[in-house]
Amino acid sequence: MIGAAAVVWGLWAIWTAISPPDILPAPLSMAATGFAAIAAGTTLTGPDPDLDRTAALPWPTRRALHLTLAALVVLGLLLSVAGTTHGYGEPAALARNCAGALGLISLGAATLGSARSWFYLVPFITIPPFVPISRTTGDGVLGQILSWPLQPAESTTAGTTAAVLLVLGAAGYILRGSRLNTSARTAG
Repeated sequence: MIGAAAVVWGLWAIWTAISPPDILPAPLSMAATGFAAIAAGTTLTGPDPDLDRTAALPWPTRRALHLTLAALVVLGLLLSVAGTTHGYGEPAALARNCAGALGLISLGAATLGSARSWFYLVPFITIPPFVPISRTTGDGVLGQILSWPLQPAESTTAGTTAAVLLVLGAAGYILRGSRLNTSARTAG
């Protein structure tokens, strides 16, 4: 989680130094959220995959707690600069983006493994700022879904998209755990 803090505060410090007050574009806010979630995603596996699968203690409860703590840490980091002239945005939008990002990260961990957990999130933090798709709630629903991280806090479509991503990702990770890295296991 030190990496998440470095990303959030590093981007904030750089942007504060080079831009006028009260100017922070939504893509930079989503980049900070996404990269912090990616850093959190690297923790979604244990050192021993066999132990993760066979322990007598209930792993789903631990995974749910782990995901909740990761979400709180990432959101807390983003909100830590909220009182400054270069805050990352409205708390409701930050919470929505944090939920959606961690949903994609946990879905990636469950299906691709923690080392590749970021694969599903990266398109949402790199493509929408550069593609002419909807960035307002008055435009098409598909555009709002594809650019959910950039939508205003009051966007119902963006909120629903983030909630669906969180539920799917969290359910996959909590019930299944992180996918085994078969290439590393067969090499040893």
